[in-house]
Amino acid sequence: MRIDEETKRIYVRQSWLGDMTICAERARLGITRPEFRSGSDATIIGTAMHTGIEAVLNSNGEMSYEDMMTVAKDDYAHLASLPHKVTNIDPNSIMDSMAGMGEAFYSGILPQVTLGGKTEFKFSVPLRVTYEDYSIYLEGTMDYIDPNGTIWDWKTSSRVYYGKDKQKSAIQPTAYAYAAQYLALAGDDVEFNYGVMVRQAAPKHQVVPIYRNLSHADWLQYYVQATVSSTMSMGISKPWLLNDSSALCSENWCSFWSICKGAFGCR
Repeated sequence: MRIDEETKRIYVRQSWLGDMTICAERARLGITRPEFRSGSDATIIGTAMHTGIEAVLNSNGEMSYEDMMTVAKDDYAHLASLPHKVTNIDPNSIMDSMAGMGEAFYSGILPQVTLGGKTEFKFSVPLRVTYEDYSIYLEGTMDYIDPNGTIWDWKTSSRVYYGKDKQKSAIQPTAYAYAAQYLALAGDDVEFNYGVMVRQAAPKHQVVPIYRNLSHADWLQYYVQATVSSTMSMGISKPWLLNDSSALCSENWCSFWSICKGAFGCR
């Protein structure tokens, strides 16, 4: 969440809303201590694969698998040279798993994608709700939206997704569908696909379709207005509700561990 006092606008991203559901204090520290935010080996692998996929889509599918992987591995080499957290991923397996994920995308997911759309599509749209005299805006970046309004998001994951859980409550499809509807890039009914590549050497892919409609747009407006109102009324100078029961509350998975639970010497 960021506040523009000049325009009287509050901007929220789906990732921040996701942080709020994991741990409200994590979301607050993302506002007040952004310098602590850093990637991990898992996130830089995902970013590198995104870069390769974007290159393929921007070539209208003409780029070869080998060239896609060259782009992805070059980006990984650059990102790996920068500071990042190390998780439980075996570093000796990374190149093999990237090759497997690349094959999973190129042979399994790409044939299901309608080409000719927009990659890394940035948006900033009004949510048509307010907090006091502030207008609330939704912003973000879609990995890909095809010419028919179907939204794709690429995921590298240690395991397959559970579609029922995502359909029920995932905030990302709801946020992106709202933006597509507002910008007239999609109709009242929106299909959002997770293109999942499992992080292993043997290629394994999954396409998880999620469906959103105008009722989800109404819910998003209500949800965001309530969340923003609650956080603004609390202010950002003091801690928000903490949740250390999440698996992401750890030195490996939370950028703010050292100034939160980790500061107490907990392991």
